[in-house]
Amino acid sequence: MNASWKKQLDEHRGKRKEEIIDAAEALFMEQELTRVTMKDIVERCGFSRVTLYKYFKSIDEIIFEVQIRILLRFKADLEETVHSASSGFLKFRAMFDHLLENFEENRNRNRFIGMFDFNFRDSYPTPELEQRYRSFLHSGKGPFAEWLEEGQQDGSIRQDISVDVCTAMISNVMNATMHRIAIRGDILHQDQRVDPALVLREMTTMILAYLQPNR
Repeated sequence: MNASWKKQLDEHRGKRKEEIIDAAEALFMEQELTRVTMKDIVERCGFSRVTLYKYFKSIDEIIFEVQIRILLRFKADLEETVHSASSGFLKFRAMFDHLLENFEENRNRNRFIGMFDFNFRDSYPTPELEQRYRSFLHSGKGPFAEWLEEGQQDGSIRQDISVDVCTAMISNVMNATMHRIAIRGDILHQDQRVDPALVLREMTTMILAYLQPNR
C-alpha cells in the first residue's frame, strides 16, 4: 500500500469513526445513557452493524469516546471563557458566571456526565477503557489546578490550601450539584421548594468565598 492510499484510508476511517461518535452523542443528548443501544446508533448513522463493529466492539467504548470528547470541549470552552481574566481568582469567577449563564443550554451535557459517573460508579468495564480514561484525565495539569497556583502566586487565592485537595473539592462539589440538578432539577424544585438556579448561584458564591484570602 503506497503512502497516498494509506493516508486516504486513514482519513476515511477517521471520518467514519467521528460520524459514529457524532450519532452516539446526539442520541445520548436526547435520552438516558443506558437506553441507547448499538442498534440505535446503527440506525442513526445509516451504517451496517458490521461496519459499526469494525470501529467499536461495545457500547461502553462509544460512551467513553463521547465522555472524553465532551470533557475536551468543556475544557476548551473554559479556556476561552477565562483567557482575559487577570488573576487566578477572577478566572474562577468568570468560569462560574459562564456556567450559570449557560446551564440550561448545557443541561443534557451535564446530565450525560452525571449518568456516566453513576453508570461506572464502582469500576470501569475493561482494563483497557480504565487505562485510556485515566491516561486522558492525567494527561496534563487541569485548569482548576493551574488557576489555583496562579492565584496563590498573584495573591488572589489563599495560601493555606492544598492545590490538589482544593482542585478535587471544587470539581466534586461543582459536578455533583450541577449533575443532580441536570438530572432531577424539576423534581428537586418541587421537593425542596427552592429554585435550582438559586442553589447553583449559592454554590458558586460559597466556593469563591472559600478561595479568597483573609483580609
